[in-house]
Amino acid sequence: MHRSWWMENGPGCTVTSVTPAPDWAPEDHRYITVSGCFLEYQYIEVAHSSLQIFLAVSIYRYPHSCCLF
Repeated sequence: MHRSWWMENGPGCTVTSVTPAPDWAPEDHRYITVSGCFLEYQYIEVAHSSLQIFLAVSIYRYPHSCCLF
């Protein structure tokens, strides 16, 4: 079972634990509901991945630009 970090920690998200957990839920996982998020976590993940790709490509093309900081 996959759960994104952004699903629980996105801007404005409120996490509520659901108890008791359903029978099908694994014992080592929390069963939660998430509400109030400003953006759905999928959009944040796409933006985060896009930024990482942009940075990787720009450092590859301009390797000495990383040392300007």
